[in-house]
Amino acid sequence: MKDSKKYLITLAVGFSVVALIVFTKDIFAQTEPQKIFHILTDAFFAAGTFITAAGLLVWSSNEGTFDMLVYGVKSFVNMFKKNPEKKYEDFFDYRQSRADSKFSFGYMIICGLFFLAVSFVMLFLYGRYN
Repeated sequence: MKDSKKYLITLAVGFSVVALIVFTKDIFAQTEPQKIFHILTDAFFAAGTFITAAGLLVWSSNEGTFDMLVYGVKSFVNMFKKNPEKKYEDFFDYRQSRADSKFSFGYMIICGLFFLAVSFVMLFLYGRYN
């Protein structure tokens, strides 16, 4: 149930992005199928790219891409505090504690790829009317 909730929320965000773009481009005023499929292709591609990129960013963070930057900023800000708190002795300790707390990201990539697949179907249909 917990995993399906993540998928449902991610799909709801994606469909919200699609709806926002579709309504912004005024799809219901269009009469030509070519323009309708163009709008749908753009909307699903934007949602798919947004969600997939977010998933890849979480994956990148899990792999430790931003660890040195985050540790450096936290240490820098900590220098200016009146009573600095020394949570980690050095970067190695910070890295070890970060290795224990990883976020799941697979559901974002799967949902993003779903929206991209729908986008390519719309692109195929757009090409048939071109």
